[in-house]
Amino acid sequence: MCPARAVAEAGSRSSRRPLLAGVCLAVASLLPVLSGCSTLLTAAYLIAPQDTPAEYKGLKGKHVAVICKPIVELEFSDAGSSRELAGTVGALIEKNVRKTRVISQDEVARWIDENSWIDYPTVGKSLDADMVVGIDLESFRMHEGSTLYRGRASFTVRVFDVAEKKVVFTKRYDDFSFPTDGAMPVSDRSEAQFRGMFLQILSQRIARNFHAYDSRESFADGNLTF
Repeated sequence: MCPARAVAEAGSRSSRRPLLAGVCLAVASLLPVLSGCSTLLTAAYLIAPQDTPAEYKGLKGKHVAVICKPIVELEFSDAGSSRELAGTVGALIEKNVRKTRVISQDEVARWIDENSWIDYPTVGKSLDADMVVGIDLESFRMHEGSTLYRGRASFTVRVFDVAEKKVVFTKRYDDFSFPTDGAMPVSDRSEAQFRGMFLQILSQRIARNFHAYDSRESFADGNLTF
């Protein structure tokens, strides 16, 4: 080989070493993150985070009350689930929607317990809210037969502008289910554990109406196993 060419190639290899070392170090630092069941989701965040925009962006910078009102049958049999759902939705909105302040669920529940229910805008005005996210919960169940878990819920989400006294956003869910396909044996976990999983997934789906998110999560959470 020509001595000049040999020197040039050696120099090229030498200059590539720091770049290669940097790439290897970056990959190595990601390996702990890209392990276990979260590998695909973490990779998706790195490639295209939050590629799906919010359906309604009007909560940004607002003082928001989140209220879940179950039908009478659920109010007496499972009022705790509706309040937990509202609380989790509120926490996700406050976390993901910039400059939004969400009224604590304890304050919402205390007002409802102490006053006669009228309507969402009236409750919102009493709590000094700009907007109310109202969740009308019509059905909620966690079992499919006696040996399987499968969460199912039907509900309508509406956003009320308190000052304008009008609905500015509506979305209907006729049959939300988790897992999306199939069911989960009751022997795999306790009812309390499954209830927590179902409420978390349900809350995420509601909150996504108001903030951008990664579309790859839509596939993953519907069939999530813990």
